[in-house]
Amino acid sequence: MKLSQLKHWLKSGHGTVPKCIITSYASCSDYLIEVEYKHHLEPLKDDLDEMLRFQSIEQIKELLRPLGITSVVLRVTDPYDEFSADGQVSQCREDMLISL
Repeated sequence: MKLSQLKHWLKSGHGTVPKCIITSYASCSDYLIEVEYKHHLEPLKDDLDEMLRFQSIEQIKELLRPLGITSVVLRVTDPYDEFSADGQVSQCREDMLISL
């Protein structure tokens, strides 16, 4: 989903704020944003169809807060986390709700 589409959606006044997920990968310094649309996650892109990358959650807050988005889910994915505490293979990710 393009950022301009998200802005239009939020300004349209339908009253629903989409679920936004910030994705962070272990050993990677960038954050990516995905927006839930029709039960699918769409990466947030610029008008040139390039994925938007952020260096900090503060940068994400500066973008999303003025649009009316007050909370996001931070999804940390660690491909090296192979085992869970109970000895079962883990999903290698953890979700945390963050208020902006």
